[in-house]
Formats: sequence, structure tokens, C-alpha cells
Amino acid sequence: MEEKKAQKKKKKKGGIFYKIYSGNILRDERITKNAGLFALVVFYIIIYISNRYAFQQELHQISDLKEEVKILKYDVLTQQSELSEKSRQSHIEKYVKESESELGIATQPPFLIE
Repeated sequence: MEEKKAQKKKKKKGGIFYKIYSGNILRDERITKNAGLFALVVFYIIIYISNRYAFQQELHQISDLKEEVKILKYDVLTQQSELSEKSRQSHIEKYVKESESELGIATQPPFLIE
């Protein structure tokens, strides 16, 4: 009888770390009764982590797209200024003179035909 008590003391000596390491904790009555709850908590943790990862990916994509929009705005502004410069009357007159075209500057103002 004393041997059985000594064996029980040896089993209890290990403590919680021994139970976890050996797998005996899975046989504990409190764990088996609440196994569904533990599974649900693990499921929610996985969902939380995946949602957070997806959210961080979207934030990264948004910041990349904002940077791209900024670059494209600068490109559009540059092209608009170049177009404005090329469409000035003085620039067009200079181009017509250099290309030796038959076109010329009108000496008479335009008039309305009725």
C-alpha cells in the first residue's frame, strides 16, 4: 500500500510541465469537458490572425497605390506644361518659320460670314 502512495507522489511530483510534456494533460477531465471551447478559441485566433494579415496587406497595397498616384500626377503636370508651352502662339510662329511652310501670320483680323 505504501508503494502505491509513493508511486502517486512520483506522478504528482512532475507537475504541470510534466503533464504537458508527457501528454497526460489531454486525459484530464477539465480539458476533455471543454475541448469544444478550446477548439473554438483556437479557430477564432486563426481567423483573427488571418484577418489582421489581410488587413496589413491591403494597407501596404494602398500605400503603394498612393505613391503611384502621386508619381502619375507629377507626370500629368509635366505633360500639361509641355503642351501649354508648345501651343503658345510664339512657339507656333517660330515652328512655322523654321519649317519653311506656306503658312503665315494673318495680317487681317478674322471676320464673320453671314
